[in-house]
Formats: sequence, C-alpha cells, structure tokens
Amino acid sequence: MSKARKDRGPAGLLARLLEVGDHGAARREARRLIGDPATDEAARREAAGVLASLEPESGAVAVGLGGALAAAVLLGWLLAG
Repeated sequence: MSKARKDRGPAGLLARLLEVGDHGAARREARRLIGDPATDEAARREAAGVLASLEPESGAVAVGLGGALAAAVLLGWLLAG
C-alpha cells in the first residue's frame, strides 16, 4: 500500500494503527467501520480483512487450552500426592 493511500480515510487510520502495533484500537475501529451505515463497501471489506488478520488461529487456541488443562492436572496430582 502506498503512503498516499495509507494517509486517506478510514483505511488510512486502520493502517496507521496496525503500523504502530495498536491492535486493540485497530480492532475497535474496524468494528466501528463495519457497523457504520455511512462507511462505503471498500472500507468495510478492508475493515473485515483487518479483523480477520487479528483473530487468533483456532489451532493456537486449542494448543493453549490443552496446555492449561495439562498444567492444572499436573498441579492437582502434585498437590494430592
């Protein structure tokens, strides 16, 4: 994306937020854009793409939950023994 493109409109704000690493603000702004009836379709598609890129992968979530469960079981076993 060229610098001129990044500096314009709602897509520009999303790009700047992602550049500085403020993923929470980018997520909020993308949701706001998607829900705003005045937002044009191209900006909505870009906002949806930003949201999709910030979602955690389902495999990573499953591995994290599995690790937490294993730690809880191990802790219970250590405390019971």
